[in-house]
Amino acid sequence: MGVLLIMRAANSFRFYFSFRSPFAAIAIYRLRRAAQFGDFQIELIPVWPENIFGGHMDNPTDNLFKMAYLFVDAARQADDAGINAGFFRTLAKNFTLKNNVDYAPEKLGIQMPNENWGLTHHAFNYAQEQGRGWAFADAVCIRRFDFDGQGPQDVLNPKVLQAIASQVGIDPDKAINAQSSGLYDERQAAFIKSSEADGVFGVPFFAIDRDVGAEVFWGNDRLGFLLKSLTDVESMPVIPQVDATAIQTTRR
Repeated sequence: MGVLLIMRAANSFRFYFSFRSPFAAIAIYRLRRAAQFGDFQIELIPVWPENIFGGHMDNPTDNLFKMAYLFVDAARQADDAGINAGFFRTLAKNFTLKNNVDYAPEKLGIQMPNENWGLTHHAFNYAQEQGRGWAFADAVCIRRFDFDGQGPQDVLNPKVLQAIASQVGIDPDKAINAQSSGLYDERQAAFIKSSEADGVFGVPFFAIDRDVGAEVFWGNDRLGFLLKSLTDVESMPVIPQVDATAIQTTRR
């Protein structure tokens, strides 16, 4: 006989994200502004593709079909959240499938250059230590995916990261040197262990501690289910479009 997992209201959850992911970026933007989540403690936990947990965390660029879908869906989700989706639609045009190709012989993917996401994620770890984690994460996502319509920028570029650090009020040099400093290696290793324990296979990924293990949700489009479980309500909550300026006081 299986164990019955009793649901009840909770006041906190873990949020696994990567700055590489457009869906995690949408989730960061929404959760920083959505009033329904304002009273919950959210632990931001950065993970990135080179930490693939023995292959359990998928790399979407390995699958051309997935890439052809990904930015189209990201644009839909951004529209639904009230976020500028123009850059997603531009990216989607780069991954349309051609009709005159035989896709049967082998799985096709996108050859990507080496990307040092550790630079950006360790800069986040520094920002979080300075009490500016949410502000930094939000600013990185806005700039990477042009949520404000001011133009996208490469958030793997140290100069871009320095500008973002200055924007949110943290030391720009310490931000870009966080990876090489070694100060956050143990913290990041603990994050990876936590990710493995929660069974993270993609981002955004959310985990609520329960009496018997963790209750988990994958995807920005599961925020309604997440909120329903957190509040223990009977019907699915509606999360309205967000106001860009409505930043929750708990997400500074």
